[in-house]
Amino acid sequence: PTTPPRPLPPVSDTEVRGGGAPWPAAGVGLRAVLLDVDFTVLRPSALFNAEGYRATGARFGLSLDPGRWGAAERHAHAAVKARRAGRGNAHDDAVYEIIAEAIVTAMGGGEPEPVARCAAAIVDEWSRCANFSLYDDVKPCLERLRAAGLAVGLVSNTNRDLGEVLESFCLSELVDGAVTSSEIGLFKPAPEIFAAALEAVGAAAAETVMIGDSYGDDIEGARGAGLAGAVLLDRDGRQAASSRTSAPVIGSLDELPELLGLP
Repeated sequence: PTTPPRPLPPVSDTEVRGGGAPWPAAGVGLRAVLLDVDFTVLRPSALFNAEGYRATGARFGLSLDPGRWGAAERHAHAAVKARRAGRGNAHDDAVYEIIAEAIVTAMGGGEPEPVARCAAAIVDEWSRCANFSLYDDVKPCLERLRAAGLAVGLVSNTNRDLGEVLESFCLSELVDGAVTSSEIGLFKPAPEIFAAALEAVGAAAAETVMIGDSYGDDIEGARGAGLAGAVLLDRDGRQAASSRTSAPVIGSLDELPELLGLP
């Protein structure tokens, strides 16, 4: 961007959940915004909710109970945590099937072979752009960021081709760079993936903020990489009551330009 960096406004203590210093510090210059992709920019289709899993399971002779969805999500989270505890932040394609298998198992499961085939089918669908849509607030937000002279980057824990994503959703003119964990070899919150994203958009950490839906990967990762700030996007309000969320929380990207003090 050729415009001067825009000072970031201070955020009141009441806007920072869990206490701590106001975010971001007054006077910080902003030149770039990084965004997570899944559940931030892209909305997964109904294939990946409780009913979608039930329907896919039925194709493989499994009787999966949508009523167990909450427990299944927790089971998947625990499985990923255990996997990453042993491998650190190294990118790991196997984690996607681990998530799917954990959910299928917790929803009722069945014999190992059909469970594995069901999980593999879900992971295959997850790789297809056709199974995602753009949230309604994404383009208006990106357009305002670009109009303010800010660079925009995407950084995602995925093996999906983000070039295809940009083309499929007509975002190429609104995004300056995109980086994936499969390209870098490391998942967020590793600082190296944020460094690669900063290089892709041509900005320094001290003049960049991160937006994403994962506190651990996006918020803590951005902080560890030295970014000026990070904002938690909580689209469904599930993290609003979390005492650990010591970061600004927004429910929609419509709120981001105002938070950043943009016109």
